[in-house]
Amino acid sequence: MTTSSEMEFIQGTPIIGKWKRNTYVVERKLGEGANGKVYLVRRDRCWYALKLGFNAVDLQSEINMIRKLSQAPGDFRNFFVDADDAEHAGQVYSFYVMRYVRGDPPDVFLKNSGREWMQVIGLHLLRKLVDLHRQGFVFGDLKLENVLVSRYGEVELIDFGGVTVMGNGVKQFTEVYDRGYWNGGSRKADDGYDLFSFAILCMRLLGGHNSCITPQLIPQNRNIDVLLEELDNPAYSGYEDFVRRSLIGEFRSSEEAFAEWKALPISAMASPNKALGLPPGAGHWVACSFAASLLIFGLALYFVWS
Repeated sequence: MTTSSEMEFIQGTPIIGKWKRNTYVVERKLGEGANGKVYLVRRDRCWYALKLGFNAVDLQSEINMIRKLSQAPGDFRNFFVDADDAEHAGQVYSFYVMRYVRGDPPDVFLKNSGREWMQVIGLHLLRKLVDLHRQGFVFGDLKLENVLVSRYGEVELIDFGGVTVMGNGVKQFTEVYDRGYWNGGSRKADDGYDLFSFAILCMRLLGGHNSCITPQLIPQNRNIDVLLEELDNPAYSGYEDFVRRSLIGEFRSSEEAFAEWKALPISAMASPNKALGLPPGAGHWVACSFAASLLIFGLALYFVWS
């Protein structure tokens, strides 16, 4: 079987399974990693995420892992949908199909919905990490580009190319989210590795793309102290202690981290106009709309905490 990282599928391209004959129509590319590309596709009025792999052997290992997760109780139950090969432009590609939550990257979602939703997003994401770790895997390549958030704060992971068996060396990562890059520990797959990446993700969401979180730093300037100093920024207010503990590896497990995040006090609500992205004095309807958004936020917190 021949595969190529140069493959590209434009909107409207049908991907037809060679063996099962299921047809998926490409809507757009969701992301790309070291071992494949993920596309948003539709089939019979349903939306899915479809990953085309660069290497059939690596992708089969990924498929086996996702099948296992999909059969276990928890957030990944029934996550796996389909797997097959597809012929395109004279080449054969392996692919698999997974559940999809129609949404936005976390930074876009928070910009549109308000900072208070950080708590819901964090809870959903940490719960997924807990489920993954319980099954004996580490996500490995946790970053903004591999997370989607729906309008109710529900989270979905979209690329499992970095998933690694606990205790092994992490097989795929992105530098600025990597514990080893910051000389904060090894690249051994454990709970702390994912929690470190989660902390960096939080910093990028709350503080923006800060100058200290960059792949351009020279090695001698990459250390945990640089990140800890960044937490003095008021932008991290309410989350700085959790992020600090994640960076220095203080949590014994993702379950402990999840419980700690769940215990965080509810964020102060932003003003209605700010949360809705509207100018001051926009009128009575703004207050009504904001009240509705608070109700949705409250319900989201209730369901994620229950």
